[in-house]
Amino acid sequence: MHLKVGQVMTRLTICLYTHNTIEDALALMKEKKVPGLPLLTEQGHIQGMVSKEQILEKGLEGIAPEAKAVNYLTTRFIPVKEETLVEEVWDLPFELYPVLNSQDEITGVISKYQLGLALFQHSELRRQELEAVFDSAHNGILAINKQGIITSLNPAAEKPTRSTRAEAVGKFLTDVIIPTGLLEVVRSGVPAFGVKFQVGRRQYITNRTPIIKNGEVIGAVGVFQDVSEIEKTLQELRSVRHLNDQLKTIVDSSYDGIIICDDQGEILRCNPAVERILGLSAPELVGKHFRELVDRGLFANNIIQMVKKESGPANILERPYADHSLLITGNPVMDEEGEISKIVINIRDMSELLILREALEESKQLSQKYQSEIVELKNNIDPEFNLIVRSPAMEQVLELAQRVSKVDSPVVLIGENGVGKEEIARFVHQHSERKGSPFLKLNCGSVPEELLAQELFGGKSRSGRKSGLLERGHLGTLFLEEIEQMPLSLQSRLLRVMQDKELVPDEGQQALPADVRIIASTGQPLKELVDKGTFREDLFFRLNVVPIKIPALRERREDIIPLIHFFLKQNNKRYSLEKELASDSVELMLNYSWPGNVREMANIIERLVVTAEGKVIKAKEVNFVLYEREQDPERMVSVAGVIPLKDAIDEVEHQLVSLAMEKYGTTVKAAEALGVNQSTVVRKLKKLKET
Repeated sequence: MHLKVGQVMTRLTICLYTHNTIEDALALMKEKKVPGLPLLTEQGHIQGMVSKEQILEKGLEGIAPEAKAVNYLTTRFIPVKEETLVEEVWDLPFELYPVLNSQDEITGVISKYQLGLALFQHSELRRQELEAVFDSAHNGILAINKQGIITSLNPAAEKPTRSTRAEAVGKFLTDVIIPTGLLEVVRSGVPAFGVKFQVGRRQYITNRTPIIKNGEVIGAVGVFQDVSEIEKTLQELRSVRHLNDQLKTIVDSSYDGIIICDDQGEILRCNPAVERILGLSAPELVGKHFRELVDRGLFANNIIQMVKKESGPANILERPYADHSLLITGNPVMDEEGEISKIVINIRDMSELLILREALEESKQLSQKYQSEIVELKNNIDPEFNLIVRSPAMEQVLELAQRVSKVDSPVVLIGENGVGKEEIARFVHQHSERKGSPFLKLNCGSVPEELLAQELFGGKSRSGRKSGLLERGHLGTLFLEEIEQMPLSLQSRLLRVMQDKELVPDEGQQALPADVRIIASTGQPLKELVDKGTFREDLFFRLNVVPIKIPALRERREDIIPLIHFFLKQNNKRYSLEKELASDSVELMLNYSWPGNVREMANIIERLVVTAEGKVIKAKEVNFVLYEREQDPERMVSVAGVIPLKDAIDEVEHQLVSLAMEKYGTTVKAAEALGVNQSTVVRKLKKLKET
């Protein structure tokens, strides 16, 4: 329903004329409680508008009560009709409007304030009506935003979701209910209609639609209806209206033999399957009593008598030792008085059923196998590796890692710092045939070349010969972090070990077995380094058999909330606390870019659990920790002139590394303060010394 001007205007029975004074005008405005009045000619035509605002613009000291109102007249006005919609007048430019009826007679005035108040009250009423409709709707309604957070849940949706509105709103969808496809609608922007799903024994049909604003998908809404009772009612209605057609269709198309008898056992109808099973045609059966078949030796027992005796279903196995064992089932059909009116006999050839059962059992076992593998990949949390997977992107990574673990090919993990490359490497090792052998790791950028060579290939030490990781990792897995930092001279030696599966410690010495699977990680594509000449092409081709790119946390936002809950639970258990995150705190984290990825999140959650004042971690505490570095005055960098950007970046890096080493003394602490790997600090110091 739309509001019209006539419904909210101030009606006037008297207007101003040219002979009226300012005193008359103000008195009438006060009486009618309006900010202005129309001024008419003696012939009744509107000449203009006189408002309090116009009077006060000339100053109170300049107002003479006996001055004519016409002196304060403005002809800048727009008359509106009583039938005009309020929202149309709201868009007009003036603060006061005269109102005319259908005969163009002045009937009142309306102000911008009245228009705004009317629109607000009307909108509030509509909001209340819509909220009442939403809450009283028979169908369940659930809405989420584009991050997958539940924003609305009506009472009808509480039963199928098994969650109250208070428990659900503000939570991530999959933390509350079994996924209903809404997340896919948000991602794709494509609606889905008439999708059925089941909760317990109840069946529901749902329509899922994206919420679009200014051409962008900002969420999705799912409307679902319990169709269990509806389908039951429709089935009963069809049974009453089309009983004969249904009976014929069922009887004729059933693979099992079906015989329909009256309450005395006379055969009324049978289907073609009976001829196949019993070797008798329909004319030989219809009109006969079932006991005649027993008398002829076709059956050993009279199922009709058994059904009548039990007043319910009866089952019996006929010809148990013959080639075709028959399972005979009799079901009574009751009339309105509860008496048996018909008996439906089902005859099933059990030999065929046994074949189907074997096939079904085989299919079931295969399904269980696949299901266990899917659960293993998608179970969200693998406590052994701290892997949380909800996003399709990470599901693909984990599925690929699972497949790769079954073979022995080298693997290159590509991704930013902190995305979980080591966890994926451990996952591959633990699911491979090498899981009983060592998993060793080495950061190629954290140690100098000579020490790196000794760590990898072994060498002489004060206490004798020291074995290297390639030797100690025989039959196991070696994880080489930052492989791009390995010097070229060592790259050729590593390639030789990978090809020969053996290691020659020193010239002239006997070769040692070194059957080690290499899993390498890098923050940038190795092909680019090959093109620059800083990485051997032959080693690249030997390593890059199976590259796995691990997306940054900001690229798989479905994992953010589950990761938050995982680290929160982990730290609560570690410190014997029961901290919780406020909903707006979770939203802050959801919108954060996480430049340090999962490693940064783990550190931040631990810090919040330890330092938060109350049980509930507030948004302001989260905001301070997330953006603390941005708020730190020491982070301000100033420049005095324009220089090449690369030179400026190098200079700032040199200054930061020098200050960090001067302040903290060790590369480990300096790296922690700078938010980078220790290897990065070592590399920057080396470059600083060279310059």
